[in-house]
Amino acid sequence: MSAVDTTTTVRASEHPTTTTVDGELMLLNTETGMYQGLTGVGPRVWELLREPTTVQRVVETLTDEYDVTDETCERDVLEFVRTMAEEELVEVDP
Repeated sequence: MSAVDTTTTVRASEHPTTTTVDGELMLLNTETGMYQGLTGVGPRVWELLREPTTVQRVVETLTDEYDVTDETCERDVLEFVRTMAEEELVEVDP
């Protein structure tokens, strides 16, 4: 996997099948059989990743919408994207 930073362009992979169960967005990677459950701000981040965007743009959108500092949001979004990339749920442009 390529290094991910705020300038990295990412997008949701086409592989996951999604459904919502009890308020939790479930993502199933149909190629690997692995799944992730998203709660809290996770579904919003997923929505933002449906189109190619930079990590920085996601951070800017979330800090506009939520009461969170830039630093905390950046750290959390980077962790989210890295985890999702490891699970092959998002694609990272090299």
